[in-house]
This record gives sequence, C-alpha cells and structure tokens, in this order.
Amino acid sequence: MRRTAKEVAKAKAKARADKDEIIKMYVQRQWSIHEIAGAYAIHHTWLIAWFREWGVTTGSQRSVKAPAQR
Repeated sequence: MRRTAKEVAKAKAKARADKDEIIKMYVQRQWSIHEIAGAYAIHHTWLIAWFREWGVTTGSQRSVKAPAQR
C-alpha cells in the first residue's frame, strides 16, 4: 500500500530527529543503511544524503568526521 505524502514526511521528520541514534546504529552497531531505512520506514537514499550532510563516512571505514569550520 502506498503512503501519503504526509505519512512520508512524518517518517522523515522522526528519522532526522533521531540523528544521534541513527549514527550510533550505523557506526557502532554496524547496521546497514537498508536496515536503518527499514526501521524508520524511509528510503535509503535519504540516509545517504543525510550521512553526507552529517559528516558520516560510509563503506568499510564507518566513522563521523568533525564538522568543517566555516
């Protein structure tokens, strides 16, 4: 069953609010991007975009980079 735009927006907002938990799931607990996306009912491409924004490195060397000074 397809979700409404409102339902999708609500799921995305919840996931963004849980930023620290999502990073912990990925870096420390070694969950895959697809597992996290499934847990939050969002598309995995949103996670990839947010990881770039948040400074999370993906691949075999999972880590969080310090934010760049502007």
